[in-house]
Amino acid sequence: KNAYERNKEAVHNENKYVFNCMNTDKICIFTDTGKMHTIKAVDIPLGRFRDKGTPVDNLSNYDSSQERMLYVAPVGQLRSDRLLFVTKTSMCKLVEGAEFDVAKRIASTKLADEDELIFIGSASEMEQIVLQSHGGCFLRFLTQEVSTMKKTALGVRGMKLADDDYLEHAYLLAGHQEY
Repeated sequence: KNAYERNKEAVHNENKYVFNCMNTDKICIFTDTGKMHTIKAVDIPLGRFRDKGTPVDNLSNYDSSQERMLYVAPVGQLRSDRLLFVTKTSMCKLVEGAEFDVAKRIASTKLADEDELIFIGSASEMEQIVLQSHGGCFLRFLTQEVSTMKKTALGVRGMKLADDDYLEHAYLLAGHQEY
C-alpha cells in the first residue's frame, strides 16, 4: 500500500485499469465478443512496481489474439454498479452488476450474428450517453432512457443507422460535461 501511495500518479499514467480490491475478490474482464473472464485476485503473482507483470492470457481463458478487452473491474465493485453495453449495430442496454457475480466464465451479453461489443462501462454515476457512428453522426440521450435488462437480452436500438454505417464508439458523460 505504501508503494502505491508513493507512486500513485505514475501508476495511473502508466496503466489502463487501476482499482482497489480485496485479495478474496475476483477480477472480471469483459471482451468485445461478449464474454466475461474472471481471475481470482489471489492468483495474480506479486511483483514490484516497475516489473512487467504476467500477461492476462496466462492467468485466465482470455485470449488476446481472439478478443479485445473493453472493461475490467473487481466483482466487489460490480455488485453495486450498472453497466452499459453498446454493440456495433447500435444495440444498447443497462445490466445490473450483481448479475456478473458468478463462479465461472460466462457470456456477459447476448449478441446477434456478426455483431460485436464496442463499449462497456459503468453507468451508475453518468447521466448521458453519446453514440458516434462511422459516418460521423452523433446522438446524445439520457442514460435513464435505456432499459435495464438481463445479461441474456439483446438490448434496444440506440441509434438508427444507414445500411453501410456502424457505431465506432460510445461515451458516458456526467450531467455537467460537454463532449
